[in-house]
Amino acid sequence: MAASLYKAQFALKICEDHNKKELHAYCKTCDKKVCSTCIKEEHSSHDWETITDILREKKHSLPKECKEIRAEKLPGLKKELDRFEQKQLDEDTRFEQNKSILNGSRQRYIDGINKLFDDKINVCQQKSEAAKQIYKDKHEGLKQKVEYLDMVTTALDKDISTLPDHDILDMEKEMRDGLEKALSYSADKYTCTTVFVPGQMDVKALENMIGEIQSMSVQEINEIDRYSDVIASVKPLSETNAWVCFNDDDHPKLLDRSGDELKVMKTPCYDLITSRGGDIVLSEMEKGSISVLTQDEKTIATFDAKPLYPTFISKTENDDILVTLEDDGDDYNLVPTSRRIVQRMTLTGKVLHTYEFREDGKTRLFTRPTSTAENKNKDVCVINWLSDESGELVVLHKDGRVKFTYRGDGLESEKFNPYDVECDVKCRILLTEWYSRAIHVLSSEGMYLCKLCQYEQVAPVVVSIYGDNLWCGFDDGRVKVYKYSY
Repeated sequence: MAASLYKAQFALKICEDHNKKELHAYCKTCDKKVCSTCIKEEHSSHDWETITDILREKKHSLPKECKEIRAEKLPGLKKELDRFEQKQLDEDTRFEQNKSILNGSRQRYIDGINKLFDDKINVCQQKSEAAKQIYKDKHEGLKQKVEYLDMVTTALDKDISTLPDHDILDMEKEMRDGLEKALSYSADKYTCTTVFVPGQMDVKALENMIGEIQSMSVQEINEIDRYSDVIASVKPLSETNAWVCFNDDDHPKLLDRSGDELKVMKTPCYDLITSRGGDIVLSEMEKGSISVLTQDEKTIATFDAKPLYPTFISKTENDDILVTLEDDGDDYNLVPTSRRIVQRMTLTGKVLHTYEFREDGKTRLFTRPTSTAENKNKDVCVINWLSDESGELVVLHKDGRVKFTYRGDGLESEKFNPYDVECDVKCRILLTEWYSRAIHVLSSEGMYLCKLCQYEQVAPVVVSIYGDNLWCGFDDGRVKVYKYSY
């Protein structure tokens, strides 16, 4: 390898652009070798040195630089090689899991379809047996009458000269009555039949019944690495800009994807969202209120939440808001008078629904509700902290009934501490989780699907989606923007 690199260096001694002049200098601005004509023309204003001078410096500095690369950079790069290799193995495992699930579903559907067809066959058989019984009864009734008519007519034909007059009249009447009844029997009068009419196969309905293949991928497109405070929330305003809240700073910053500060919120707040109309809605925990401001921070309305204190705030599908509220009591040791609720409100302050208790009206839904999100199914997703080191995701129907609770079921670690929650356009639920240092993805019915944005040294703590961009805030103050494909 070293020999081939060495030869390659000498293969580039002459300039192919200027009559093959010797490449005797190095342009630091363009990071390339140049000839004397190059220096006079397109590189005239650039920073350059002769190759002799450059090499004198490089021969002194390169050995140290190479040692540093081997000591500091290569171990990390080799680790990344291992991680890419592991991702390939994980994909093989994921494929085998998907194939197993599909084959299991196939057998269940085949068994179910076979049972449906067997049930249809049983119904056909029952109806056919009922029809045969009708034909059998009619056959037996007509047979008796035919046998009687045969007997009577034979007797009258042979013995009419010897029979008493009254017997002849009685037998003749019975013969006429019997004939009349016998002639009333006609197979054409009775048709009891069962016909199976096949249904028309709806391929789309069949596909929906079987399920769909969902593909998710993220690719980092931007990183903002200029802050050290833990990110508390990220609320995108557009494809390129987002409000970012910090744990130790109550003045959110509007950042673009490159990290430039476009605006700093003058009004202190705990969290915020922007309505479809462009108004800014703040949760002011210290004041115990929620305020609606114009974009230039003029107050439109303020809603008093006391004696409760609003914390996190999110926007619903129809531009209402979901707000988590708590009293000033102990964070986790609740007493009968403790209040820990999620409220659905309009932008005019009207409370539409308060989520506090389960269906029995007594059992609390939450210990300490934090982040919320609503999906297109109108399900309300709530991160519920149980302690400083554990939590759960509670998903409610719009009317407040519990749909499911997720506690990291089936994952490697027994610990589970979710922080933030978001929903995508397919109603999948994304939640950041501390111990796995990843974003967990669930189906709308609570099935664990996969992990995204998993890291070894840092943890994604907040997540938000705008269009096909996924914004993620980390515990070390970084913000990353990913292309989210699904």
